[in-house]
Order: sequence, then structure tokens, then C-alpha cells
Amino acid sequence: MKKSLVPIPRFKPLATGFCLAVLACQAWALQPEEVFRKASPAVWTVKGDQGGGKTSVGSAVAVTPAALATACHVVNGAVSATVTQGQTTIKIKSILRDPDTSRDLCVLMTETPLQLPAVQIAPTDGLRVGQQVFAIGSPHGLELTLSEGLISALRPRGQGQLPIIQTSAPVSSGSSGGGLFDAEGRLAGVTDRVAPGGANLGFAYPAQWVMELPQRVIAEMTKWRELLKNVGVALGPNGEPAPSGHAALADEAGLPVVGTDPAQIRVAYRQFLLQARPRAFLITSDNKFGTATNSAALTEHLKGCTERKVVCAAYAVDDTVVWGKQQAAK
Repeated sequence: MKKSLVPIPRFKPLATGFCLAVLACQAWALQPEEVFRKASPAVWTVKGDQGGGKTSVGSAVAVTPAALATACHVVNGAVSATVTQGQTTIKIKSILRDPDTSRDLCVLMTETPLQLPAVQIAPTDGLRVGQQVFAIGSPHGLELTLSEGLISALRPRGQGQLPIIQTSAPVSSGSSGGGLFDAEGRLAGVTDRVAPGGANLGFAYPAQWVMELPQRVIAEMTKWRELLKNVGVALGPNGEPAPSGHAALADEAGLPVVGTDPAQIRVAYRQFLLQARPRAFLITSDNKFGTATNSAALTEHLKGCTERKVVCAAYAVDDTVVWGKQQAAK
């Protein structure tokens, strides 16, 4: 497939920034207060508007001047999101998800081009059990909290896969998505799971996963476009979905009436608009709707429609409304 069929230029600075971070000059062990001074400017509090007055709170780490890594469950179901540090609040434009949902890895793209201080990435092959690490996050919303511990274990996920980091550094609810830093102030991992009851048992996924994400998404787009054809989405010569002219992407008034409560589909569509591409908003003939952000999820939607023997059609794909133009698949 030609490169023009996978135009994702926004990833280029992301990937370049990560490569430069790993190739950073040799550093040295720092005192805890020095680690905090070096790393904390990159750690932000994430707030996701879940609708109905509900808010999810977590943490995120700036990995480029305009992108922050976090755990996906922090922002799942959000219709909008912001990151905050002190008196500064930045609106999130889109959420990029790892195609492998088991990784729980998301990158938040900021709406404004503010220059966020970014961290250096610690190579995973340099991590050792017993190594001193520092967690920085927002446990229970307490911004920029520092805790100290060790790498307790490196838990393998499978052959050829990077291990999950187990740590004794105390972390609590709200720390998810925060940073786990080595003694040089480099990002070793992003906190993913925390133990209940305050036990010194937490887990983080390796920071190198963030570096891998751009190429993983580009590869995912090839599978994605093949599946779009199964939903009858017409693709232009450049591989992008062809617009139907039904409505503008952000125009909720263009949504069809589905079910008895129109507000439900509007909320789901706002959640869709917060996702980075690839993304598809699907509507079925038995009054169901939802968002797919990877080929696996889109496959499941199509499988469900086939099993229920209903029509499954796309309303919007990526940045284009295709409703009414595609040939709906059964």
C-alpha cells in the first residue's frame, strides 16, 4: 500500500521526540528532591467529564510538547477532558488509543499548541529488579504527589513482549496514568493499576510502549480500511472516507433519531468526537449505536450485527460524515 493511504503526519514529531529522549546523554543518580524537580513539571492531573455531573480523575505525563501519556481507563466514557497543573488548565483535543486494548495505553493530544515540558524515556532493557524508582501523580486528586520505592518485579506478558513493571512505590486511586521515574529522572513506566487498601503494590506499563504507538497505529490503519469496506464506506483515491454531505462532523442535529431518548446518542457521539483516528460511529437497524477505535472493536460490531441479522451502518468515520452514502452491510 502506498504511503499516501496512511497519512498520519501528526505522529512524526511524536516518534522523533521519543527517539531523541532515549538517545539522551548519559545521566547520573539524583536525590529524591532532584528527581521531583526534574520530572514533576511533566506530570499533570487529568479530569474527564463523564456527563451528568460526574468526573473521572487521574494523572498523565507529557511525552512531547503537545502529547501526554495516560492510562485509558482514566478517560474512558468521557465527553471532554482537560489536564491541569497548578493554575494552568489545557483542553484535550483528542485521545489516541493503542490498538491493543490490553495495554490500556492512551495518548492525549492537546487542543492548544502550548509547550509542555516533556520527559526523557528510560530504555526498558536497563530496568532491574531492586532498582530505585519514584512515582509522581495525583492520588485522590492531590496534585504532584511523590512516593519512593523499588522495582519489585518485571512481569513478562509473553515471548518478545516488554514486561509489566511491578513496584513498591505507594500509589493510590488518581495516580493511574502518572509517571514512574528512575533515579535519573527518566520515565520508566506509566502507572496503570494500583492495589486497594494502600498496600505498596502497584503496576506500570513500560514507557517504551509510548514510543511504539505511532508505528502500531499506522499498521492498524491498513486493517481498518479493509474493514470499512465491509460497512460499505466509500474510500477516495487517497484512502480517506468519502463525505456524504449529510452534515458537518460536529453537527449533532444531523444525527438520526435512534431509540426513545435522543440525548443518549448525542452523548455517545460526543465521546466519539473526543477519540483520535481511527474511529467510527456506528448505528444499527435495531436502535443500537457505538464507537469503534480499532479493527478488533469494529470486527466485533460487525459480528454482532451479523448474529442479530440487522443492518450495521457507519454514521461518521475518522473526520468525515458518511451517513447515507455507504452501502450498509448486513
